[in-house]
Amino acid sequence: MAGRPPFKPTPALRRKVASAKAGGMSEDAIALALGITRPTLAKHFMVELTAGAAVKKMEALDALFAQVKKGNVTAIKAVLLLGDAIDPRPKAGAGAGAGEQAASVPASAGRLGKKEAQQVAAVSAADGTDWAGILPNGGRVQ
Repeated sequence: MAGRPPFKPTPALRRKVASAKAGGMSEDAIALALGITRPTLAKHFMVELTAGAAVKKMEALDALFAQVKKGNVTAIKAVLLLGDAIDPRPKAGAGAGAGEQAASVPASAGRLGKKEAQQVAAVSAADGTDWAGILPNGGRVQ
């Protein structure tokens, strides 16, 4: 009596697993999407599950910087939003004033859509300026 044939991962499946991991999918969800068990996923896709996400993120950054070199304004803005995430070194002269201003914008602002990012910018436009002391509520829109 023959059982199920052994699972054989393909290069296309390896790319999918690495992309799914980079996209934030859990290993359970990846296994479910592929129609395999979690142990099978772990056995055959260990490299993709551990380093695949980093490789895919690096590929995405490479593609983004290629667009920056071509002068793509949207890509340039994206890189500027990613600035601190890409360069983990502390900024020179980052004192209390810089920290206070950064605290007024949510940490997730870089992942917001266009309209949400505009709303955050509009609400915090006076932060760190002379207008903050003149406008009611410190310049905050209610």
